[in-house]
Amino acid sequence: FSTAVVTLSPSSSQFFRRDFVSFSCEDDHSSAGWTLRRNTSTGTRKECEDWGQQVASSCVIDTAVLMDSGVYWCESTEGGASNYVSITVTGKS
Repeated sequence: FSTAVVTLSPSSSQFFRRDFVSFSCEDDHSSAGWTLRRNTSTGTRKECEDWGQQVASSCVIDTAVLMDSGVYWCESTEGGASNYVSITVTGKS
């Protein structure tokens, strides 16, 4: 299996409500064949289309909410998986 890396923009694990967050799957060859997934307290293994907006090879959350806190990763059609990225969304202080 080829392997991919999840890149997060901005590069942080802590976000506030209403923040913009973008995830992308990158490997040595291309971004084709990789699906971004997430596991949160409200949904397991949800695909980008269920919680974000697909923009080119990235999955974008325009306005983060508390329920976006969770673990994100890329999964390939062949069964490969990337690293896991965990984010936490909190209210404004």
